[in-house]
Amino acid sequence: MSELTPDETVAAATAPVPTAPVEYLPAPKKRHLGRTIAITLVALALVIGGVVTILVMQNSASDQSSQSMTRIAAAQRGTQTTQVSLSGTLAPRTQADLNFAVNGTVTKVYIKVGDQVTKGQKLAAIDNSDLKDAVSLAQANLTSANASYTEAVDNNVSSASIKAAQARVDSSKAALDSAKKDLANAVLKSSINGTVAALNLTVGDTVGSAGGGGGGASGGAGGSSSSTTASSGTQVSVISTSTWKVNATVGSADLGSLKAGQKASIQTDAATQPLDGTVASIGIVATATSTNGAATFPVVINVSGKQDNLYSGTTATAHVTTATADNVLTVPTMAITTVNGKTQVDRVTNPIAAADLAQGGMQDQPVDTTPVDVTVGRVFGQNTEITAGLNEGDQVAITIAVRQPTSNSNTGNSGQRSGVQIGGPGGMGGLGGGQVRQIDPGSGGGGQRPGGGQQGQGTQAGR
Repeated sequence: MSELTPDETVAAATAPVPTAPVEYLPAPKKRHLGRTIAITLVALALVIGGVVTILVMQNSASDQSSQSMTRIAAAQRGTQTTQVSLSGTLAPRTQADLNFAVNGTVTKVYIKVGDQVTKGQKLAAIDNSDLKDAVSLAQANLTSANASYTEAVDNNVSSASIKAAQARVDSSKAALDSAKKDLANAVLKSSINGTVAALNLTVGDTVGSAGGGGGGASGGAGGSSSSTTASSGTQVSVISTSTWKVNATVGSADLGSLKAGQKASIQTDAATQPLDGTVASIGIVATATSTNGAATFPVVINVSGKQDNLYSGTTATAHVTTATADNVLTVPTMAITTVNGKTQVDRVTNPIAAADLAQGGMQDQPVDTTPVDVTVGRVFGQNTEITAGLNEGDQVAITIAVRQPTSNSNTGNSGQRSGVQIGGPGGMGGLGGGQVRQIDPGSGGGGQRPGGGQQGQGTQAGR
């Protein structure tokens, strides 16, 4: 081998070393294995929860058994009544809706809502300057007409001229009377004794035929001094709070059984005891339609006597007695059955003591009965008339089905019942989904309900 010169040695050491080409492979894709596991676990929890819920519901349904009890009632003879129930609202029987009869601007309001007033008491007043001028003018015209008539008579003018002068006098008198009446109407007065129920006047309102009804806000004397044009409607309403009525409605099915003068028992939240009343009037033209589309007719029932603690607009229910029947034999309607087209009752063959009947007649032991065919008549509320088949004092049985819980213990303790409740599924947080809880048995009270599922606390997979 030949030796290299120093320059050749340096060149060889610094020459680049040939290398093979490098091939870059794509990085492998990450598999979201954790997320797949989380979704699978949540789905599994939902399936398990559904199965447990079904089992709990079946267990609850199987924990109840049907047990029948028997109530014994006696066929009784007495006076029975038929009633029609009506709903309505209380309203005062006497009410005065008052408005100014002349035009003007309100200058005084003497009352406020709730004030007690007497007949003839001042309620409000308007500016009467123009009305006074009208009276003065009418008086002057009458004076002139009287003078003309006197002159015509003194001068012995024709009868036609005298009649014309007399007509002018009569007309002037009428005009003066009208002007004085308008002046008096500048003060609005109550026409009854009562309580101010509504006030739609304030100082500055324009009232009368041109301005319509009072439109100011309810309030006392003085009110707002700003001028407004009153809206149509009652300016002052005064009601008598001692006599009342019920404005009610009735359907067409019961309309024919109502008559003026029938007695009624009225119940309202404003009174602790039922109030007596009498049907005053029954309308024969439908004025409204009920929620189911049936026509209803107006009925007015007057409340008897004086009542001081009632309020207009309060809801009231009236029970009107439409018929009374004496010496009628009845049994509870629940005791009557139909078997093979025959109307029957189960007559008790071993009657119980009267004292037990007075306590309600409930029996938890078997009762010997015999089916008896009966003929029924009128129905009086919860009782039905028996016209044949029973005698007064006969006892009949009424079977009542009662569902009672049975004892079911998962812990071996007799009489105790344990409940299983399941919470809802938690969030998407791994294993922290819904909780299934076995509840400790209580003293027959059933399982407690835990809250819903709790939010999962596990580390979220797939990040």
